[in-house]
Amino acid sequence: MFGMGFMEIFLVLIVAIIALGPEKLPDAAIEIAKFFKKFKRGIDEAKSTIDQELNISNMRQEADSLRSSITQIQNNATQFSSTITSDLNDLTALDLDDEQKDDESEKLKQKVAKLKAQKIEDEKLNNIKKDDQKGELA
Repeated sequence: MFGMGFMEIFLVLIVAIIALGPEKLPDAAIEIAKFFKKFKRGIDEAKSTIDQELNISNMRQEADSLRSSITQIQNNATQFSSTITSDLNDLTALDLDDEQKDDESEKLKQKVAKLKAQKIEDEKLNNIKKDDQKGELA
């Protein structure tokens, strides 16, 4: 007990018997035992209080960690949402561009068809002129 051997404890008992006397020694032993019980109870209460405080501290740290995770998830979701919105806007613009390109392509096809028809008419007119010129020469 407290790093004392049997001889040290025996020496303390002899000094206590001499100092207190045989009549007061049992009462003193009971008071010392009560003191040690109260002291031990106080230490146990202090340990439990410290454990509770540490648990509260750990819970606070976990709550802060969860809050930061939630904030990060919200930021990622917002960023993802803005990316999707941007991509949708780009796709809508591409769809409009495709429609415009289709319209332009159709217009170009019509112009080409007109030019071909005009070329055919010009060739017919040239052939008619050539035939007329040949007829005049003959």
